[in-house]
Amino acid sequence: MTKQRFVLLFGSETGQCKSIAQGVVDVAHEQQDLCIDLFELDDVDKQFKLEEEPVIVIITSSTGDGEPPSNASKFWRKIRREKNPKYLSHMKYTVLGLGDTNYSNFCNCGKVLDRRFEELGATRFYPSNWADDAVGLEKTVEPWLEGLWPEIKKILPSITDDNPILSKENIGEKLEKSETTSTKDSLETSMKQLALKECSTNTSFVQHSTLSKEPKTEDNLKYSSLIANQTLTLPPKPAYSLCVQLVEPKEEEEACKNSFSTDAYVFCSKLVKRECLTHEEALKSVMFIELELIQQFDYQPGDSIKIVCENDEYEVDMLLKRLGWTSMANNLVHIIISPDNTKKSAKLPSHIPDLCTLKYAFLHCIDIRSCLRKNILRLLVEFTSDCDERRRLEELCSKEGSDDYIKYMLDTNLSLLDVLNHFKTCQPDLQTLIEFLPPLISRFYSICNSPLHDIPHIYFVYSLFNFDIKDGRTYDRHGVCTSWLSNLSIGSNISIQNRINQNFRLPSSLDIPLIMIGPGTGVAPFIGFLQHIDQIKTYQHANILKYLFVAASREEDYEYRYVQDHIRANGKELSRLIYDCHALIYVCGDIKQMSRDVRNTIGQILKEHSDIENIDDYMKTLDTSQRYLQDIWS
Repeated sequence: MTKQRFVLLFGSETGQCKSIAQGVVDVAHEQQDLCIDLFELDDVDKQFKLEEEPVIVIITSSTGDGEPPSNASKFWRKIRREKNPKYLSHMKYTVLGLGDTNYSNFCNCGKVLDRRFEELGATRFYPSNWADDAVGLEKTVEPWLEGLWPEIKKILPSITDDNPILSKENIGEKLEKSETTSTKDSLETSMKQLALKECSTNTSFVQHSTLSKEPKTEDNLKYSSLIANQTLTLPPKPAYSLCVQLVEPKEEEEACKNSFSTDAYVFCSKLVKRECLTHEEALKSVMFIELELIQQFDYQPGDSIKIVCENDEYEVDMLLKRLGWTSMANNLVHIIISPDNTKKSAKLPSHIPDLCTLKYAFLHCIDIRSCLRKNILRLLVEFTSDCDERRRLEELCSKEGSDDYIKYMLDTNLSLLDVLNHFKTCQPDLQTLIEFLPPLISRFYSICNSPLHDIPHIYFVYSLFNFDIKDGRTYDRHGVCTSWLSNLSIGSNISIQNRINQNFRLPSSLDIPLIMIGPGTGVAPFIGFLQHIDQIKTYQHANILKYLFVAASREEDYEYRYVQDHIRANGKELSRLIYDCHALIYVCGDIKQMSRDVRNTIGQILKEHSDIENIDDYMKTLDTSQRYLQDIWS
C-alpha cells in the first residue's frame, strides 16, 4: 500500500494553532487518505530535519509585537542563522499565519518564515495566507485549508509503508522515548476497557430530515433559521489518543495541593497590597497590585510578568455539578496513552500533573473559560441525545455555520459551561474534556515600577471587567486572572514568570525625546520608565516629564476624551519631536482599535505638519528603526 506524506509544523502560544493543526491531521486521515507527521516548530533536529523533508506546511501565530511563539523561537533562530541560499532548494512549502490587524506587525512570524523559506531556496507550492482574528479567523482558515488538499496532492511524493519514518516499530519507539508507556501494566490493563469506539467517516454531510418540527425558542445560539434546511459539511471527529480513569485515592497517595505550573523559570512572590484606584461609580474597577519577591527576579522597565492563576472555584463547582461529577471531585485522575492510539505524536498532557484530583485538574490545569473550538463542538455532538440540539451543534461546527459560530460563540466568548447550560442533553465524558480542552495559560501584566526604585517588589495594575448574563452567557463573571487576584488573601503566594520585552526598552541615551502613549492601564510601563530615569537624573534638574496630557473618555463634557484628541491638538509639537528630534514613540494598552487609531492619528499629524512625501513608508521606517515601539495586548 502506498501513502502520501508531508510534515505539518505549528507554532502556538495559546493553543489555537495547535488545535487547527490537529484538525488538519484529522481531515488528512479521515477524508484525504494522507499521512501527516505533526510537530512543533521547535522539534526541529529532534523529531525531524529540514534537510530531509520535501514538503512542509506551517501554521503559526505571533506573540508580543510580531515575535515567534514560545515553541517556535528555536526554529526561527536556526533558519535565521543559515547562510546557504540553496539550503531549502529541495523543499516545497506553504504558510498559514494567524494574527490580528489591530497589531502593526500583523502575522509577522508567519510572514517572516514565509520570506525566509523563499530566501533559502524553497518553493511555495500554494499561496501563503494570513488569518485575521479581528474579523474572524475562520473566514480565512477554512477556505485556505479547503484549497490546500488538491494542491498538496499534486506535489506530494509517494512513500511506502516500510518507510522507517512511518514504521510501527519507529512509532512505538518514539512513544517509549516520550515516556508514554511507563505506566504500570495493571493500570494499562484496566484502561483498555475505556478504549473508544472507532471514529466513523460517514458523518461528513448531515441532512436536516431527522429533526423534529417543534417550535423553536428565541435562543439564537441554539436555533438559526438561515441554515436550518442546508446540508452541512462537518469536520471529521478528532481521533483520541488518551485513556482517562478516575480512581479513589489510596491512603498512601496524596494528590497535588499547591499551585502547579509546567513553565520553566517560575518564581515565587507574595501578595502584599491590593488597592482599588477608581471610585465606586466607575464602569470598571482598576486595581493596583504589589508583590514581594521571595526569589531573585531580574527585569527591566518595559517587561511584563506572567501570573500563574486559577479558574474561579465557584465556576468549577458549577461545571462539575452540571456534568454530574461533584461526588467524584476528590478522585484521582489517571491518564495513559490509549492502547488503540494511532497518533504518532501522541503524548501525555504536560499541563496536568501525574497525581491530582478531578477538581484540581479543572481548577488549576484546564481552560474552562475560553470559547470552545470547532473540534470540541464536533465531539459534543456525539454526546448529545436531543436531535434538535445535535443539529444545532453540527451547524455551529460546520463550514456552513461559520458566521453563526463567529457571531454567537466567538464574539460573545461563550464558555464550556455556557454551552452545556444551553444544550441540556449534552453530557461529554471526562476523556473528551481532558484530551481536547486547552491548558489554562498564564496571564500577562505590564510591570509598572523600576527595579532601581523598589528592588524586592513588583507593581502592576489591571482592569476588572464584569461580563453580565446576556448574549448567550448564562452566568455573571469577571476575567479569569483578575477575578482570582481580586479574591486572593493578602499574604498569599503567587507564582510569576518574567516576559522579557527587548523591543520595549528605554534608549541608551537619555537625551532622546520620548513620546509615551498609554490609554487606561496602558500607562503602567511608563511609570517604570520614569522611575528608572529618576534614579539617574532628578525630575527637577533634567526636566524629564515635560508634558502630561490626560484624556477622559467616560466624561462627556471633557474636552479631550481620547488620546488621539491630544495627539491632534499637539500635532505640530509632536511632529517636530518625531521628525526633527528623532523621538521614540511608545504605545502600550488594549488592542480594541486603540493601537490602530493611535498609529493612524500620528500618520495624520505628520502629513499635516511635516514635508514627508510618503507617510506609509515613513511609518514603516519608524518600525524598522525601532522608533515606534508597542506593547499591545488583547
